[in-house]
Amino acid sequence: MKTIFVNETDPLQNALDEAAKCTDADGVLIELSDGVHAGNEKARLFYDSPEPLEIRGKGAEKCVLRGENCESYHKDTENRAILTFGEKCTRVSLFDFTIENAHIKTADDCSLGNQAEAICWHNKTGKLFCSKMTFKSRQDTIHVKGFSHFVECEIFGDVDFIWGYCDTSLFEKCKITTIRDNRGENRPAYVLQSRALNSKVGFVFDSCEFFAEDRGENAKIYIGRTEGTGRADSLDRWDSIALLDCVISEQYDSALWTNEEKRVVFPQKGSALCGWREFETKIRQKDGAILPYNKNAQNKHGFSMTKSDAEILRAVVKSNLKL
Repeated sequence: MKTIFVNETDPLQNALDEAAKCTDADGVLIELSDGVHAGNEKARLFYDSPEPLEIRGKGAEKCVLRGENCESYHKDTENRAILTFGEKCTRVSLFDFTIENAHIKTADDCSLGNQAEAICWHNKTGKLFCSKMTFKSRQDTIHVKGFSHFVECEIFGDVDFIWGYCDTSLFEKCKITTIRDNRGENRPAYVLQSRALNSKVGFVFDSCEFFAEDRGENAKIYIGRTEGTGRADSLDRWDSIALLDCVISEQYDSALWTNEEKRVVFPQKGSALCGWREFETKIRQKDGAILPYNKNAQNKHGFSMTKSDAEILRAVVKSNLKL
């Protein structure tokens, strides 16, 4: 495997371009020095090559890739992230560093300018693997298509900050935090908006923890909301999110999911393999106590899985990701 060392003053895009030219079957390793690495100013960093790629830091607190990009600067999801991986990628692995989109919201969400991904996996067939990574932004922090696997990562954002058109996206032992809105208190927040592929398992959270900063006493915070255009015959936009043995802070609404009282949810009822569903969810109280989740409080479109359902789902995820 070829190794490329990148210091703070070295443009990371140059290393990505060099990696794309590599013909080593084992791929390329980019090693990042400690410190803050600058993203391209108001533009994405981009890799789109079949050569396997690893990027490694030496700790998410010590090694940070930081930049600013958003929908207001560059239209469409694949253009507004800090780091984007394209359709030709086969295997990309990220270890032990932070990717931060430093964009600050300046307008209402309806103006469609605040979307600001830290990472965009714009790929339907390859696999993204992330271990001990930290991802920071506000709106749309992580966007994934296809297949992805996150292990012991930390993720920060406030609106739809994990989303995408995935087949299978597994989050294991991750910490997910809904942050304050820089524009003021009492605005709603949503961790996920699933636009999963038709009948696929979608976003699966196994043994994860969900936290929330103070957004004001009247703020509604949900695990997920629907985009509202999924149908039985649609290729994607299915509301498929699963919680397995997760712990959720009590700031989150007990319904877990919301259609905002007007949007269509599809499938209309979750099941073991798709839709909104949970298994053995626990609620973390302000005093630190961990209590069982009241399943009767779940949104009517949600589904509480049995142990057998959870085992079936885990087996399918394992097969899809070839774990």
